[in-house]
Amino acid sequence: MRRIVLTSVGVGVAAIAASAVAEVPFQPLADFGLGGSPSDVNAAGRIVGAVRVDDGSYPYVPVVWETPSSTPVVLPNEFGGYAISINSNGDICGIEFQESGPYGTPVVWLDGERFVLPDLGEGGFTNDINEAGVVVGSVISDGNYLAARWFDLQLEVLPVPDFEVPDGVVWTLANSINSSGEITGTVRGQAGSGTPSAAVRWDSEGVSIVPSEGLETKGISIDNLGGVLINGYFGSPSRLAPALVMPDGQIDVLQVPAELFSGASATAMSRTGIVAGYYYGDVNGSFGIKAAAWPNGVFTPLAMPEGQRYAFPSGVGSNGIVFGAATDGVSGRSVPGFWQLEVGENFVEASTVSGERGETVEVSAVSVSENGVNAGCAVWVVVQGEMLGLAITDSKGVARLEYTIPASFKGTEIEVEFTDENGASANGMIVVETGCTTGDLNCDGLINGTDLATLLAAWGGGGPADLNEDGTVNGIDLAIMLAGWTG
Repeated sequence: MRRIVLTSVGVGVAAIAASAVAEVPFQPLADFGLGGSPSDVNAAGRIVGAVRVDDGSYPYVPVVWETPSSTPVVLPNEFGGYAISINSNGDICGIEFQESGPYGTPVVWLDGERFVLPDLGEGGFTNDINEAGVVVGSVISDGNYLAARWFDLQLEVLPVPDFEVPDGVVWTLANSINSSGEITGTVRGQAGSGTPSAAVRWDSEGVSIVPSEGLETKGISIDNLGGVLINGYFGSPSRLAPALVMPDGQIDVLQVPAELFSGASATAMSRTGIVAGYYYGDVNGSFGIKAAAWPNGVFTPLAMPEGQRYAFPSGVGSNGIVFGAATDGVSGRSVPGFWQLEVGENFVEASTVSGERGETVEVSAVSVSENGVNAGCAVWVVVQGEMLGLAITDSKGVARLEYTIPASFKGTEIEVEFTDENGASANGMIVVETGCTTGDLNCDGLINGTDLATLLAAWGGGGPADLNEDGTVNGIDLAIMLAGWTG
């Protein structure tokens, strides 16, 4: 899963010709005729975003596209808004417009039901939700933004890093959370563009500034390896470019076309490291904003829809689907759609484990892709049709959970299903060993009437019913069986 290293900060920003790679075609999504914008997709192919409605009540309403070819379904809402992110469970986070006031209301939809998330009294917004259902975003207090996360519908304001700004008023924004719960975002002054800013990382060790040699950096997204996608100014002379900063300190500035005097910006990254963004370029002889992606770190231009002038990617899935919207800059209508990148397949390799009834065993599977193992990846484990839990893969791509074989289990095999957040799945097996307790003559985990009947049928003889192995099935064997009786 490790991306190709393109260039390090020490040697400047890599540049390529935009025409060197064929443009990926744009495919529209259905709307209600007034435009909209998708924002995220999960492993099942469900897409979330927002569309305009024709009743004029609110500018946008949150929606779900069940498939890329389906009509959007409006989510429950009171004042319109946006669906921002969806996880593989189908949990959705987003924002609603306030009935009055300048800010929004953070919300989630769980099993289709709408829940308003707590804030500090002035509203807020959400930006991402991970596989465990943890939501990140920001809440507002005295007009200032504070990074936040919500779990089980409970609010936690994230710590603020040490950061100096001219007026001393610091804002923090949480933008992305990976499957392991690591978060990235931005710390900045309260004013607009041009104020000091820095990419931030929140993890189990606390909060820290993401180290890089860029200027005015901003934390955009974090992948399952812990790599933080940032935007900033790099090189000399400095140009705007996205960069990936790994936990070990390695900094990879992504390729941008050589003719782009103003550089490029990233807007999203999948948890497998596919980056999407935009750059400024020529569109039919006029200034425009064009969409791009960096699968495996390689600059890939995304086609401008016919008749449009500006295109903005807003999300990208691990399946290589880049979502966004395009507009002509005149009509005010945004055309929702997506670009499908060619990406390698993901696989799950399940294991077989054995144990006796009543024994606790470890079930495991490996999540891999064509580029290597998927570290930090969420894997759901289902045993005999019932959810066992959610596991996160380690550095070798292995997900592990413990399971206790029921003492009453009567079979010899237990099916275990593993499904990772990329949609790949495989079946493993627990082989139940036939070793059984004294008196359990049919090895069904119980000592009951069935075993008693077997013992009585062998009375006076030998064989398995001779529990004390003295050569004869008699009253001593009956006493042993009754002492372990389970019924």
